[in-house]
Amino acid sequence: MATVSTIALGEREQASERLGKPYLLRVRCATPDERGPRMTNDARRMAARLVAAARPLRPWVHLTVSPWWARLLIAAGAQATADVYPTRDRPLLQVVPGADLVGLDLVARDLTGANLIGADLAGRELVGATLTDADLISANLVRANLAGARLTRAQLMSANLAHADLLFANLARANLAGADLTGTDLTGADLTGAELAPAELTGADLTGARLVRANLTGARLGRARLVRADATGADLTGADLTGADLTGARLRAVRWSARTRWPEHLGDELRARSREVEPGVWLVLGGTAHHGVRPS
Repeated sequence: MATVSTIALGEREQASERLGKPYLLRVRCATPDERGPRMTNDARRMAARLVAAARPLRPWVHLTVSPWWARLLIAAGAQATADVYPTRDRPLLQVVPGADLVGLDLVARDLTGANLIGADLAGRELVGATLTDADLISANLVRANLAGARLTRAQLMSANLAHADLLFANLARANLAGADLTGTDLTGADLTGAELAPAELTGADLTGARLVRANLTGARLGRARLVRADATGADLTGADLTGADLTGARLRAVRWSARTRWPEHLGDELRARSREVEPGVWLVLGGTAHHGVRPS
């Protein structure tokens, strides 16, 4: 039996124009009696074929697949590791506030601590870029490609990231208060300890994302996809999750309130698994959401 449990990110020199840059998958071979994540039939068959191709059988199998397959396997239970996108040997790029970035190659660039307040980066390619501690307040990142980017502790307050690609991005402890993430792809992204109160995440894809201890107070997550997301210890006080898909999401120690709007049929289940810690505020005791509601 093959259980997909960890994904690492990589890039080849030649990428498919149709499928985009390929990613390196790390597929774990589990023993028959080992309990692993539940997978769809298609994903299970695919994983079984991948592992069967490994001779001799090893604890881990490394394979390069397209972003389409990476997303499918993440949805099947894989997890993305942080900070594993290969960086180019480039010096730190010093950015002067207000500088014209048009035509500048930003792929895998080191922009640590860069002042990009209000910068117009709409549609730009920032794949694998390092933006640790960068200041992107009110930046325009609509449809930007930030797959695999490192945005640890980045300041993204009121930034526009609508429909951006943040596949496997590291946003741990980033400040996204008031940011627009409508329809954004955050598959496998690391948002540990991130500030998302309040943020617009309507229709966002957070499949397999890590939201441990994230502050989502008042966040709008209507029709968002949180399949197998890890929201352990997150604060969802007053958040709107109407129509969101929480199938397989980890919700242990999630904090929520009477103003929190859960998907249909999930509210009663969570209330039964929660204890009231203060008037009108509950803490989820159980682990996983069993009945997710798929967006219409």
